[in-house]
Amino acid sequence: MKNSILLTTVLCPIIMQAQVPPAYYSGTDGLSGFALKTRLHNIISHNTISWHYGDLPAFYQLTDRDLYYEADSSLLDIYAENPLGADPYNYSYDDPSQLISGATAEGVGWNREHLFSQSFFYSNYPMYSDLHFIVPTDARVNQRRSNLPFGQVDAPTFVSQNGSKVGPNSTPGYTLSVFEPIDEFKGDVARILFYVAVRYETLLPLFQTGNTRNPFEAREEVALRAWLLPLLKQWHEEDPVSQKETDRNQQIFQLQGNRNPFIDHPEWVDMIWHGATGANQVPDPPIYLNATATGAHFVSVAWFSESDNVPMGFELYRDDTLVALCKQPTYTFTGLSPNTSYQFSVKAYDQYYNQSPESLPLTITTAAADTFARDLMFVRYIEGSDYNKALEILNRTGHTVDLRHYYLRIRQYNEDADVLYWGSNQYQMEGLLQHGRSVVLVHPESNLSCLSSDSADFVSAGMPMTFEGWQAIDLRKDSFTVDRIGNPYEQVSFAADISLYRKEDILQPSLSFDTTEWTVFPVDYCVGLGQGTGTSVQERLRVPQAVLVYPNPVHGRRVYLQGKDLAGVNYAYLSTLQGKVIDQWEHPFLHRNYLELTQNIILPGLYFLHIEGQVFKLVLR
Repeated sequence: MKNSILLTTVLCPIIMQAQVPPAYYSGTDGLSGFALKTRLHNIISHNTISWHYGDLPAFYQLTDRDLYYEADSSLLDIYAENPLGADPYNYSYDDPSQLISGATAEGVGWNREHLFSQSFFYSNYPMYSDLHFIVPTDARVNQRRSNLPFGQVDAPTFVSQNGSKVGPNSTPGYTLSVFEPIDEFKGDVARILFYVAVRYETLLPLFQTGNTRNPFEAREEVALRAWLLPLLKQWHEEDPVSQKETDRNQQIFQLQGNRNPFIDHPEWVDMIWHGATGANQVPDPPIYLNATATGAHFVSVAWFSESDNVPMGFELYRDDTLVALCKQPTYTFTGLSPNTSYQFSVKAYDQYYNQSPESLPLTITTAAADTFARDLMFVRYIEGSDYNKALEILNRTGHTVDLRHYYLRIRQYNEDADVLYWGSNQYQMEGLLQHGRSVVLVHPESNLSCLSSDSADFVSAGMPMTFEGWQAIDLRKDSFTVDRIGNPYEQVSFAADISLYRKEDILQPSLSFDTTEWTVFPVDYCVGLGQGTGTSVQERLRVPQAVLVYPNPVHGRRVYLQGKDLAGVNYAYLSTLQGKVIDQWEHPFLHRNYLELTQNIILPGLYFLHIEGQVFKLVLR
């Protein structure tokens, strides 16, 4: 089957004005700080396409042509471009031999430069092929930059022919080597890194944050290193958005499905990273910590926060060991042992990252046994004609699963060495997946009869989605395989041109591919994709799109919602204007379209209703 994308039509690049869909940034009005950052994350992370890394050179013909300086349609290279005169050298898209892997001198050839270096995210998709921060550059300068952070250089050890420099950082807080682009592109680089901070907000803590060269730290709210943030803001202000950036942003939106919000709204940089204001006091500890669900391998907990110093997030502890951070007052501890006692506690932290005292501990003993699956599992596999490739993964664990810890990898074959090996470019998933629900991954050019690529949860042409019926595919949680399709130890066709559907009675799948667990269907068979198996409640993971909250003002105890994909809401809560949580609901719309206000102490007035990152003003009478 086909496993790489082919551009069927190459449009002539043209200069265009930004064409932001009218409702694209809905829900951002009135927000600032990290609340705005999270809302933007939810917007630009939804309905995106992760192309294959090998697709990018063809796409650059649309996104990165010089129509602005020499205007000769050559490759626009920010490490070689001379904005005030003739370029020291040029590359042409008409000469494929100029695309090379490395060089010992400038002007020999070009390759793809990750402005956020791929080593920091372990070369995983979707980051690995994100057009917003991967640009064409001279191969030699790319090598000299390596994975150095961007910074200011006064005593360079290397200067490229257009003036880009490598040398010790001259700004406070970091003294090691950095890379400084020329002034013409400093704002471009800053806005690209701001984009990464927002697009991959929730994944940043799982990246290689221990490496001091990484521009991002583990705290997903502020995201950027303290020494780097002021410099990037300065570059952003001194080098405003250019026509080149505006055009590139629009082209990438058409190709990849998301935008860089700081090109569309440069003012959002300062609105998000304006610095903490207000009283600097330690928040109160969370209260009323309680277990909302318990199984043999998990415990779900929830709590309230009554602090006047509004918490920005929470630290989760198991037996006095920090295990996770979260933003909402609910969390599921997983990987537990059956019939075992655990102690759980929570700390709040504010915009200054002040920690509250620890909550009163909650001691829970897990169940001796339960009827849930031990982990996520594959339930659909389609290796059909052309690009008809799809995978479906189902959650029957009894609890909501954090998909950030789950990866897909594929078994590859090196013909020259005659060896099988696991591909290094895994696909890292995102979001939360409720019990009884599934996610579907498809190839972007799939043409399945029962599901369009626009309706899939993840759309990727990356390495894991290039299977052809003989490669084994692993579903991994962190570094452990939890399910597998195929045999990784032999190159034998087991599912070419067929569809595999897992039998409904399989709850604990074998980690060795067992054909008796699957039913074989013809090529392109596509019935029930996205509907899971073995449960009556099946909704794919989607960002809910509430379009109406009524009545507003509210009279009585019920708040109704009308919208799309409400059943996918994991959590909703009501807060005061100061951010204090006063009512909360888990999975509130599985069987109804309204919220029941449960706290009789709620006084009339103006409140914020938070639903999966969307914020609505609510007046209670």
